[in-house]
Amino acid sequence: MKKVKPLSKNKRDVQAGLLALRKKMPALENIFDAFGPLVQAQEKAVISLEDWKFTLPAAYAPRFEQGVPFLSDMEFPELGEYYSEIFSLMASAIAEGMPALTDIVGKITKSIQNIDNINDLAKAIWDEDSNGLVQLVKDLDVDQDTLVFIGTMSLKPFMVRMEADAAKVIETMLWLKGYCPICGTFPDISLLRKSGDDNAYLKSHGGQRWMHCSCCGHEWRFKRNMCPWCESEDYKKLRYLQSEERQTERVDVCDTCKHYFVTIDTRELTEAPDPRIAPLGLVHLDIRAQEKKYKPMAETPWNIF
Repeated sequence: MKKVKPLSKNKRDVQAGLLALRKKMPALENIFDAFGPLVQAQEKAVISLEDWKFTLPAAYAPRFEQGVPFLSDMEFPELGEYYSEIFSLMASAIAEGMPALTDIVGKITKSIQNIDNINDLAKAIWDEDSNGLVQLVKDLDVDQDTLVFIGTMSLKPFMVRMEADAAKVIETMLWLKGYCPICGTFPDISLLRKSGDDNAYLKSHGGQRWMHCSCCGHEWRFKRNMCPWCESEDYKKLRYLQSEERQTERVDVCDTCKHYFVTIDTRELTEAPDPRIAPLGLVHLDIRAQEKKYKPMAETPWNIF
């Protein structure tokens, strides 16, 4: 077991990225208004966790390479006072972006003060303890969907905080799955990048496909002509939809499992997109895919219509 306290990541400014995206895609202004505060709050929360100490599980390569995510068996970590502070931060951001939820969120933030330990909510979400969640909702007398939404968004910064160190542990191990090798969540966006790898399994004439985890933010290589969800390689059922106006952006669909994910082809771009915020600018592709009855591989706050 290894206790870690890594150095801060040097990432691009989220607020500046959102402003640039808003200028580029004015038609999606309502999306940026609704979810921009949440994205910014998440980044602020990650920064606040720089001094949070956690213990990573031991790595076992044979099991990992069979498709078991690194953190899949990790016990619920000690969150201390951080979770309560981040919960308040997320609640405020959600109320700011979605004013229709203001009263519901306000009742939740007030009621949550009456439970002995708010980390019980975090643990119930971590453990996927539906009975525990139902009991908490009953005790608090609040809306379950909104409570779980805020609670889940409040856990995400902890996953992002652990990702950099977890990535170092698994960097020499082989991973061929379409879900995240660290936390097991499916990607919210795929990025096509120039090829520079001779790996026969991953190589493609169209460049490298990199997946971005919708939970912890990890990026990993994935075989380009395979569905990440069902692993179908039937080229007749793997296709993509795009508009004439924005040919670097597309939505990849699988007619075997009827799932989709959004993609940006970065090979000819002068500036690489920031995967933390880029999916917000692709909501028009989510709408197009869902109109054709495809389901997102990863449900995010902005692609659940």
